[in-house]
Amino acid sequence: MSTTTFDRLPTGYRKPPRLRPSVRAAWLWENRKVSNLWYWPALALLCAVSLLSGYVQFMEYRAEFLAQGATWAVIWGQGSLMSSMLFIPLAVGAFTAQSAAGEHEGRNWQRMSASGLAGTMVAGKLLHTAQTALASALVFLTEFVVTGLLLGFDPAELGPYLARVVPIALSVWVVEVFVMWVGTIANSFAAIMSILLLTTIGGFVLSLAAPPVAGLYPLSLITSAFASRQPDSIASVGSMLVTGSIAAVWVVFWASALLRRIARNP
Repeated sequence: MSTTTFDRLPTGYRKPPRLRPSVRAAWLWENRKVSNLWYWPALALLCAVSLLSGYVQFMEYRAEFLAQGATWAVIWGQGSLMSSMLFIPLAVGAFTAQSAAGEHEGRNWQRMSASGLAGTMVAGKLLHTAQTALASALVFLTEFVVTGLLLGFDPAELGPYLARVVPIALSVWVVEVFVMWVGTIANSFAAIMSILLLTTIGGFVLSLAAPPVAGLYPLSLITSAFASRQPDSIASVGSMLVTGSIAAVWVVFWASALLRRIARNP
């Protein structure tokens, strides 16, 4: 008579616990899964178009600006306006919306909730969106620096603009996490983009009509982070800290809302 597998197991044997994926594994998975390569050339083109307006303005009044000692600030102020108010929010929002819509197609939100892995997977998504936000800020900064150097500007004056990368990246991150949350409510890419478009236009209007209020609104934080409409505060550390802190609060808020929404998914 054959002996069963159970009988052959040593006394006290316990089945080893099932390994749970780590946050690092979830982050690496997001990097492999998200392949929206269209985003980077599109973002680079949109930033170039925006910076072109700053270049044209500087060249048109070159003598006057040089007499005032205004160089980098001119390109930054004019060149970041359309990028911060429309181009970057819509581009990074579309990038995130495409991924969020894909989660619905595979019922991934429901699987996360059912498996108890929502926290780990959302942490991986947050890391991925954070790196995307930083890289997006660096795309604009790189084009800005190249534009200024081509115009013969002094690179020693770049310090405040390099520091602005931190609040800019945080404010872009806010848009991404917000869109991820919207993606748990709206099932399609078109629906997510419709909501994004409306909220971005709302931020655009606020930036023009009520700049102080716009500094608190998540979809217009990018403009505040750039200091596009307050050129005198570009080098202000206090301005950077305030904008960065507001952005960090919004990231935590939307990430918490995302987790709660996933937990309620049937």
